[in-house]
Amino acid sequence: MEKHGVYGNVKSHRARAITRADYDNFDYIFGMDQSNMRNLKQLAPKKGNYKAKVFLLGSFDDDKSFDSIIDDPYYGGDQGFEVVFNQCVRSCRNFYEQNCS
Repeated sequence: MEKHGVYGNVKSHRARAITRADYDNFDYIFGMDQSNMRNLKQLAPKKGNYKAKVFLLGSFDDDKSFDSIIDDPYYGGDQGFEVVFNQCVRSCRNFYEQNCS
């Protein structure tokens, strides 16, 4: 994050577990892989009547060599984090262009 100049913007952010309330409090919820997506669908309110749209973030990546999956970079060293950072940047940029601009 520091290498890309974004650490200062996110250094106080912390990950947390998704809650059922998030499905009404947010417009979009993203999973990184199929396991995340299964868990998100299981946690979603059963009636299906909620505000958030749930997406696989990597499905917005125009580099299809990753098959829409953003792997956990923990075991990939610095290079693994670099790969995941770039996947996330491409995916978020494309998501924004398709849905928010």
